[in-house]
Amino acid sequence: MLKVIGIGPGRTEWLPPAVRDLAMNCDVLIGGSRALKLFPDFLGDQHCLTGDLKASLEVIRTALLAKKDIGVLVSGDPGFFSLLPRLKKEFPGEQIDVYPGISSLQFAFARAGLPWQEADFVSVHGRDLSVLPTQIRHLTGVLTGGTNTPQRVAQFYLDLGQNPNISVGNALAYPEELWQTMDANHLAQEAVPLKNAILILHPELTSVIDDQAKNSANNVRGGRIGIPDQEFLRGNVPMTKSEIRVQVLAKAQISRSDSIVDIGAGTGSISIEAAGLVPEGVVYAIEHNPEAQALILANQEKFGVSNLHLIPGSAPDVFPELPPVNVCIIGGSKGRLEDILLNVPLLEDGRIVITAVTLETISQGVKLLSELDYQDIEIVSLQAVRWQPVHNLHMAQALNPVFILSARKGVRS
Repeated sequence: MLKVIGIGPGRTEWLPPAVRDLAMNCDVLIGGSRALKLFPDFLGDQHCLTGDLKASLEVIRTALLAKKDIGVLVSGDPGFFSLLPRLKKEFPGEQIDVYPGISSLQFAFARAGLPWQEADFVSVHGRDLSVLPTQIRHLTGVLTGGTNTPQRVAQFYLDLGQNPNISVGNALAYPEELWQTMDANHLAQEAVPLKNAILILHPELTSVIDDQAKNSANNVRGGRIGIPDQEFLRGNVPMTKSEIRVQVLAKAQISRSDSIVDIGAGTGSISIEAAGLVPEGVVYAIEHNPEAQALILANQEKFGVSNLHLIPGSAPDVFPELPPVNVCIIGGSKGRLEDILLNVPLLEDGRIVITAVTLETISQGVKLLSELDYQDIEIVSLQAVRWQPVHNLHMAQALNPVFILSARKGVRS
């Protein structure tokens, strides 16, 4: 009997006991050297898969004639770009039992915190890059390999005049794992070797959207601020209210060609409004919460904002992915405000705006900005009250008070 066994990422801790038992009960194990090392106590015959696939097929054929149970170990899941189709073609009359593993696609989307039931996927390993979609209308998983590196995929889209966000997973589950999201322009210039990485292409914002979203997109592109809260997709993620967003953006003193970083972007409401103010610039939204990351991308698509780039992760850990910026907006620091202010790549004379809801945070912010020689430090405390209709009356609905701390980075003499 022939068993095709998925070993997932190829790490012992990701190997289910059922799969381990299946492999150990085979008479013959066939797989790559890394796969075979997962079963150091296996006492049967072993054959290491190499580039000479014909030799391996002959080993399988001989073992089948001897009525032996053969386990073929494949990385990831057998149903996702594995050796399974070739085995079914070579041994059409044999019973082939297939046992699933965690695919690289599953692992990558899990790392990104994104659902993948409606995603597209394609492999460019050993194939021409022309198999890639020329318009990215859905989340798309891409297997790379050989000469088709992630950098070449990024250049493919740059040559089409596009600059999509691309998540890159390399050596997933291994100590040297790399997981980053960047735009195609940055990825094309990435110097780190990326071998057999999996990519997630984020949808191009030329996708068809409904009339309401189109109207919203046009308004955002025109510099619309104070967008009503209900227009944003919210989920269970906190969002800066429209009255506060207007003041934050006013204190940021944004110019048309500015580069902006929004730290703790939440649903992306500030990032999206800021993007409308910089038609010649760019906004980088840093967010560590997977649900919030998905909402940022969903709101980005709804409002048709093409100059917004999501950077999953926490500040200041992801600052190496940032270019120098003119404006830094901090909505959440996770207790790391000092590290953020010390390391943010803010240009001289750049503006910084910090929002806080506690006296302690605003006090720490003022102290740090003073110590770091920021200029024009200003504190504003706001509490908006909305008057909501109740029958034929209007009742006060107070929003939480918010501190807005703003300053300008001093120019070195």
